[in-house]
Amino acid sequence: MSLDLTSTSKQVASMATNISARENDRIKRIEVAKVVARGFDTKLYDSIRKNLSELGRSTIVINVAPYKTFSIPKLPNNLIVAAVDGSHIDVNRHLAAQCFLINIGSCLIKYGDDAYATLDSMPKLYASEENMVIKGRDNRLQRIQGSVLGIKRHIEELKALAALIRDLPKDTPSSMFLDGTLFPVGMSIFPQFVRNRFFDEIDGTMNAICQESQNRQMSILAYISYPGHSEIIDALRLTICDEVSGSGICYGCIEGTKDRDLFLELLETGQRSAVFVRNANLSQSSISSDIAFFYLHTGNEIARIEMPSWTANRSDIIDLAHASCFYQSKKGSGYPTVLMEAHEQAIITASDRDSFVKLVELALNSNGIITRTSQKNISKRVRHI
Repeated sequence: MSLDLTSTSKQVASMATNISARENDRIKRIEVAKVVARGFDTKLYDSIRKNLSELGRSTIVINVAPYKTFSIPKLPNNLIVAAVDGSHIDVNRHLAAQCFLINIGSCLIKYGDDAYATLDSMPKLYASEENMVIKGRDNRLQRIQGSVLGIKRHIEELKALAALIRDLPKDTPSSMFLDGTLFPVGMSIFPQFVRNRFFDEIDGTMNAICQESQNRQMSILAYISYPGHSEIIDALRLTICDEVSGSGICYGCIEGTKDRDLFLELLETGQRSAVFVRNANLSQSSISSDIAFFYLHTGNEIARIEMPSWTANRSDIIDLAHASCFYQSKKGSGYPTVLMEAHEQAIITASDRDSFVKLVELALNSNGIITRTSQKNISKRVRHI
C-alpha cells in the first residue's frame, strides 16, 4: 500500500498552522538579535570567552563585531576555479560480494586568457578486507559502512582536492571549492581508534594542501548553502543571556534563531560578514579541525563559507574567496557553477546502482562463483501482486 496522502495532508496542515503561530515570535527574536549584533562589544565578549575557556567550554573567536560588513572585491582577470564532490555506493549485505564504491567528481574552469574547462569522474572500488575495515592497536575492528563511509568519502574528497592543487599553475590565482563543511562532522560517536585514524588522514591531507598553497594566491573553501549553524547567535547570547553565562534564567531572548536569519538582516547582496574562527581544541591549534568562516549574501540566500584557519589573517585570500563565491553563485543562478558541475560528475543514479549490482554479479559468475542473495532482496525485485 502506498502512502496515505489524505491522512498525511491533515498532519501537514496542522504542522503549517503551528509554524505560522510561531512566526511572529521568530521575527521578534531576529529583531532582538540584530539590535544585539549592532551593539556588540568585542572586549566584553573576549572576557566572557576567556572565562568559559578556563571552564573547558569552546567558543568562537570574534575579533571584528558581527555587524561589520565588507563589500565585494574585484576578481582577478585570470582565475582558476575548481571543485570536487563525491557520492558512494554503500556495502550491501544482500550481495554475494561485500564491497563499496566511492565516486569523486571534479570540475576545473579557467577564466581569462586561454580559457578552458575540464570535467572528470574517478570511481574507486573497495573490496579487500584491509580497505574495508579500520583496525585499532588492540585488534578492534570498525567496518567502513554507513556513517563511517560518509566520513571516509569526505576525506577522499579532500585528497582529490589536494591532487588537483598540485597540477595547477602557480602564477594564476585560484579558488578551490568543496560542497558542505570543510571538515567532517559527527565523528564523536565513533570509537577513539576510528577518530584517530580519520584525524591522522585529515591532518596529513591538510598539511599537504597548506604546503602547496604557501606560494600561491589560493583560497580553499567549503560552500554551505542555507546553513543551519547558530554559532554567532550563541556568541551574542553570551553577552545578554543570564542562563548562558551561568548566572540566572534564560527568557528565550534570541535562542533558536539561526545565523542565516541574522545576516540576512545585516548584509546586502554581495556583502560578507567579518571572518570568525572556531578552535575545536582549547588546548592547542589544529590544522585538521580549526576553521575560519564568514557569511555571504549571494543575492539568493545567505551562504556560509568555511576556510582553513591559516587563512584567517590573509586579507587577499579572504577577498579571493569572497569574490569567487559570489560570482560563481551568480553564474549558477544561486549556487556555484563549479560545484554544480562537479556534482554532476560525482552523482550515482538509481540506474547506475542497478548496473553496478549487475556488474558485480556478472563478474562473480564469470569466475565460477554462484551469486546467492536473500529472499528479502528477491522479493523487492519481483512483484507478486
